[in-house]
Amino acid sequence: QNCMEAATTIPEAILVEIIVRLPLRSIARLKSVCKQWRALIESSYLRRVFVSLQKQSSSWSLMFGTDYPYPIAEAIGFHGCSTWDLPRSLGSYIMPFQRYPNLPTRSYFYTSSSNGLIWIDLFPTRTVGMTFYYKTFVGNPVSQQWVEIPPPPQECKATALVTRVDEDGVVLSFKVVRTCDPDPDPYDQSLVPNDMGMYEWRVCVYSSETGAWSFKRLLSSVPVQYTAYYPPVNVNGMLYRWERIVDDSAPGSLLAYDFFGSEDHDHCQVIPLPLPYHEDVRRCLTTSGGDVIYIEILYGRLKVWKLNNNKNDSGSSEWWHLSGEEINLVSVVGSDFDCFPMAVNPFNADIVYMWSVQDSCLVSGNLRTQEFVVHQELESWRNSEGCYSINTYHSKGYIEDNHNITTVLMLSQFVLPQWMDPVPCLPN
Repeated sequence: QNCMEAATTIPEAILVEIIVRLPLRSIARLKSVCKQWRALIESSYLRRVFVSLQKQSSSWSLMFGTDYPYPIAEAIGFHGCSTWDLPRSLGSYIMPFQRYPNLPTRSYFYTSSSNGLIWIDLFPTRTVGMTFYYKTFVGNPVSQQWVEIPPPPQECKATALVTRVDEDGVVLSFKVVRTCDPDPDPYDQSLVPNDMGMYEWRVCVYSSETGAWSFKRLLSSVPVQYTAYYPPVNVNGMLYRWERIVDDSAPGSLLAYDFFGSEDHDHCQVIPLPLPYHEDVRRCLTTSGGDVIYIEILYGRLKVWKLNNNKNDSGSSEWWHLSGEEINLVSVVGSDFDCFPMAVNPFNADIVYMWSVQDSCLVSGNLRTQEFVVHQELESWRNSEGCYSINTYHSKGYIEDNHNITTVLMLSQFVLPQWMDPVPCLPN
């Protein structure tokens, strides 16, 4: 009791100065000291002071999209920074799930992430006929805050999680997007255009604001696949999914739709990937700092493109622009260097991650300084910012599975926010 009384007598200004210099993992525990401390820690004022003192960094992991029978796995992870001070990588916090602590790892399926929230499906049992019965949850595995999502009204394929944030980056609401099963009709308009020459993308959307599912029929000028090859990327409520063109001489397109835009708007943007295109190119799509980024490597030459977010407002005719000069990897890394681009750092678009085919290891590089490091025989390393880890086994298999496929590699980014915001849910 004496400690409690002492805690409440500390001047608020001094208390703020002390608290904001602690990592979030420690700050979370302080909320249980007393009501006064809880109110202060949950205030927007303390959050803004804390974020202003932190570097633009947080714990993050680049996740493989999972499908049966593969378990949840990270490709590259970063933890231990001053923001959260986590002792291990983010993927390790997903399992075991507190509500079903005895489930085997193959019963967990990671689908998507957005602004610190993740969507996972759990398969706690099987029904008659060996049909899988699953439960869907959206939440933060570090804080162990979860919202269970009710089943969709019809059969549909998991697609993506999108979020809406305020000016401080606080998640206000989220939506779970599922693609509806294709119509058995041979004239299914996801593959066959309607009278207006448009294709349909039918989705079921769950909103945290209403606690209910809704059906949307979206229109596209290119055919829409029921099963996406890779998890879409999302930025500020906008979902970008790659649509593969049957003709391998074309790079394909991004199908983009803002799920927090006007309800009356039902047309998707179709964004062509950069040209010229070559069938031997290695490429990936990723995001960093709110930008959509496309990386390509052809015969040892690296190019990085950024999507022009304000294309329509600026009057530009180009969807993409080069973010820097082309880099000859052969000259800076080695004559026998053969690699695939994997992603860029979520907080620093100058840091690129690639996979070396001949060395079966990660290669990290700084596009600005053109300094590259081949992490041979290293699965973890530390620098002044924190700890990095690479899942060599799954990364090697991932690249081998896609080595001869004309595709766009897309790893899902799970990035913790720079504050411990609650998971949006309906009021009780």
